[in-house]
Amino acid sequence: MYEYEWKCAWGDADPHGIAYYPNLIDAMHRAGEEFMDSRGVAYWDIPDDHGVHMPIVSMDTDFKRPVEAGDVITITVEPDLGGKSLAMKLTATDDDGNELFFGDEQHVCVSKPENKPVEIPDEVRAALTDDE
Repeated sequence: MYEYEWKCAWGDADPHGIAYYPNLIDAMHRAGEEFMDSRGVAYWDIPDDHGVHMPIVSMDTDFKRPVEAGDVITITVEPDLGGKSLAMKLTATDDDGNELFFGDEQHVCVSKPENKPVEIPDEVRAALTDDE
């Protein structure tokens, strides 16, 4: 499990100070990006280093409580690897441990030249399953 801390800035909120939902989705995706980067397989390096892309093919979000400007939240990332896919379960909590929102990102591994589903490269799989 990986943890990412995000602070809701004033610019992330609507005029009432409540976080605008697309910014929460962006924060979730950023948590996933930071997880990948922390494992040495940053999304932006995968195409050149491994000849594949890992685009999102589906995403689901369930909001439980509002996030307000100034709130600092923790988003946990729990990866689940398939043969040709990577699912990420994302959970956001506040300082008191209250669950704020949940998300699921489903990525598929596709070949760079043909854009067809392929097995996740062994090096990427090893980086994502290493329990460092």
